[in-house]
Order: sequence, then structure tokens, then C-alpha cells
Amino acid sequence: MIKIIRNIEDLENLKNEWNVLLQASQNNNVFLTYDWIYLWVKHFVNSKKRRNRLFIVCIYDENGKIEAIAPFFIKKFFVFFNVLMFISYDFSDYLDIIIDKQTNQENIVTNIFNTIKESNIANIIFLKQISESLLEIINKNKQLKYFIKYKESGDSYYINLPDGIDEYMKQFNSKQRYNILSRIEKAKKNSIKYINSENIDFPLLDLFIDKFFKLHQKRWNEKGHGGVFQNSKIKSFFKEVFVSLFKNNILALSFLKYNNEFISAAVCFDYDGKRQVYLPGFDTKYSNLYPGIVLTYYNINEAIGKKYLEFDFLKGDEDYKKRFLGIKRKNYKLYLYKNKFFFYIFKLNLFFNNEIKAKMKEYYLSILRKK
Repeated sequence: MIKIIRNIEDLENLKNEWNVLLQASQNNNVFLTYDWIYLWVKHFVNSKKRRNRLFIVCIYDENGKIEAIAPFFIKKFFVFFNVLMFISYDFSDYLDIIIDKQTNQENIVTNIFNTIKESNIANIIFLKQISESLLEIINKNKQLKYFIKYKESGDSYYINLPDGIDEYMKQFNSKQRYNILSRIEKAKKNSIKYINSENIDFPLLDLFIDKFFKLHQKRWNEKGHGGVFQNSKIKSFFKEVFVSLFKNNILALSFLKYNNEFISAAVCFDYDGKRQVYLPGFDTKYSNLYPGIVLTYYNINEAIGKKYLEFDFLKGDEDYKKRFLGIKRKNYKLYLYKNKFFFYIFKLNLFFNNEIKAKMKEYYLSILRKK
């Protein structure tokens, strides 16, 4: 049986089934949790305006047990056209179809995309941050009557964690090891304090989240950019997400404090035996203290202490991730379409939004900041 979730009320009824299925899937990650998906829908899908519409495909077996959830929504582009994408495509580092690992994944994927095609609700399908495994299933599926294009996009870097921090540090050459440890020693001599979520009581959570927002925003402003938290709707979404994840012992906030001032911060997620660094930030005024390096070391050390198997730097190819011995994990973006005309129209739309519109916005924001 196939059921389509088209409104937030029906999504609310799916909460328990959603979380059970996610735990039974091969792609269990924080960006696919019910709370993350639900809150994104709450903040960014407005059914009254009809610009964004839900199209979550649920597959059930003959006994009524849920086997798969494809968390999609439909977005208008260039007024007349529709694209189908993953919910939270803009803020998630790993996205996928949630499928019970005991089922036939190829058949499930075929059913989902046939449902989309028969519904005739989208001119093009655009899926970001998908895994190699999902790409392989889609790419080799001869039953899908779509043109397919894909490319690497948004690669991540991760570390397989050993049993102890000393064992991890032995993986560096002597110069690398000295550079990291000397900066840790300098932080200790300067009485730089490490603060983590265990030091944060819930009544003070809002205060610490706001401190993180300000620190993250400050660095972007120094670069001449607006920063993600300049948008009040986005900021409101993340605040609610962070509070929800904190309540579920997933959010791992960490800070460095020096002379009663916060000089570095990171939002991490502790989920499914991993620590993931979602958003770091530091005050460039204190660059001589290497706050980014020091905080990363402390977070890795803490993850090892919690016996996590992996430390994930998430999306982005910044050099510091490689310096910490990060291993590349490939992600992809995928286009599926029935007519090449729609592919080129959509690519033009992406170019307009990502290049022209974004640069115009930054230009006007820079003028406002100078006034």
C-alpha cells in the first residue's frame, strides 16, 4: 500500500512509525529524524501559499507495517514549473529515502519513483546530499523511465575513532603532532576553559544558543557576508531544532572561554555512535590562540571518551578537516527528468538563485552594514 502525506497534520500522526523505521534503516542519521523533518516543514512549508507542498511517500506491506518513507516536498520555480526535492535539502548534510533494511530496496525505490511519475506532480526531481548506495540503486534501475544526471557534491570528511586520544595522535607525523599539542598546551597555560553540554542546564540553553549565533554571525560579517542566521526565519528554525535535539541528548554544544569571553563554539550532534560537527565558529580576534584547532581537539577527545566510533566533520572540504586526518565520504546530487527542456530550465533557475540573486543580496546587505 502507498500513502502520500500532503499536510503537516498527517505528518504529525506519523511520528512513532517514522522513528521506529529510521532505527531499522541503513541510513539512520539526525537529518532524517522526525523532529528535524517536522520542524523544517513547520517553518518552511506554507500550504496556503502553495509555493511549497508536501509529497511524502510512505510504503506499507500487506500487514500494514511501514517499510519506507521518502521525505519529499514540491517547490515551484520560475512560476510555472515544479521540482521535487528532499525536505530540508538546504540544511541537511545527509539525505536519503528511509527504507527498512529487511526489505528489497530496489523494489521500494521503483515503487516510489513510479508513484511520483504517475502523480505527474513535478517537472524534474532534484536530490541533494545523497549517498553512493542510493545513487547506485537509482542509476542501475532499468524500470525508471527518466533521464538521469549526477555529480559529486557536498563531500564530507570523517575520522574512524580509536580507543584512546594517544592512539589517535600517533597517526600524525611528529611535526603535525607537535603543532596540535603545543596549541593545546598554550590554551591550558592561558586558562582557556572548555565548556560542553554537560555544563549547560536547560534554563540557560537559550543563552548559550544565542552566544553561538552571535559568534558564528560575527565571523561571517567580518568576511563581508550576511551569514545564515541573519535571516530571522532560519534562525527561528535552528533555535527550535537545537532545543529539541538538546532535550533528546543529541545536541552537543561546546565553547572555549577566555578572560570571561567566548572565543570559539561548535554545534555538534551525538547520534548513532557518532559525533558530527554541524556548525563551528570562532572569534578571529583570538586567532593567535588557535581556538578552532583547540576546540576540535577537545571535541575529538570527548567523542573518543564516549566510545563513539566516528567523528564526522560533515559537509565541506576545508583544509583543517584533512589536517585532522579526515577521510573523504562522497555525496552526490542527482537530477531525474522526462524532458531535457525542464533540466535546462531548472539549471538556469539554480544559476539565477545561487549566483545572481545571492550576490545581489550580499551586495545590498554590505551597503546596509556600511550605513
